[in-house]
Amino acid sequence: MGETELLDMLASETDRRADTIIKGVEKLAGSGKADSARVEALRVEAHGLKGAALVVGQARLGELAERLEHFFAERTDSGRIDPKEAAIAVAAVSSLDEASQAAAEGGPEPPSVAESLQRLGA
Repeated sequence: MGETELLDMLASETDRRADTIIKGVEKLAGSGKADSARVEALRVEAHGLKGAALVVGQARLGELAERLEHFFAERTDSGRIDPKEAAIAVAAVSSLDEASQAAAEGGPEPPSVAESLQRLGA
């Protein structure tokens, strides 16, 4: 399988998982209720994105997905994501999706990747 095909697969996988993560974050933040199982499911989705990005050699996207994974891991015990935190997570997931599409098309990394990395911290 060539690099182009792998990047296309990453873009497809990211698009699918991004939708799942965004909907999950929005539902959780909007409910105001604690749901540790949902937060853990979001962490697992981010972990999958990290692996997919790293397998195809997209280290920066892997790093962004890893920071998302840590973001969710830090909130698993409480089971809560407040609306401000939700906005950060949704922006980062959207950035990851946009960047994987750009990589598949041979384009440059969107500036939103650096912004999201900074907002999620180390």
